[in-house]
Amino acid sequence: MDRRTFLARGAGFAGLCGLAGCLDASADAAPVLVASSDVAFDEAGALVIEAIVSNVEADPYAATVVFRPEIDGETRERTVGVTLDPNSTRVVRATYGDVQRANAPSVTPHVSLRDVRRVRA
Repeated sequence: MDRRTFLARGAGFAGLCGLAGCLDASADAAPVLVASSDVAFDEAGALVIEAIVSNVEADPYAATVVFRPEIDGETRERTVGVTLDPNSTRVVRATYGDVQRANAPSVTPHVSLRDVRRVRA
């Protein structure tokens, strides 16, 4: 076996081993997830991003919902803390009072979670 073949096989094996660890970790389901998100405007014309957040576990969980909509090419972040009862779903909203319907022709919602943790009774 020549040196190039040896190195290529070694690199392939190392990559496969690393990927196997990643695949195993991704098989675990997240206890809290963002089911969907939507863009709306309230009666005053302010931008509202809504997210449906679900706890799919039998224990209560808390999380920080991170709203990062892209508004005309600029990202604006807001966070909202939420606590969810076991097996429950909730609508979480972030209002951007400084963004009016007329000033936001292009809005792309991006919603994620961070600091997901089980709530101890």
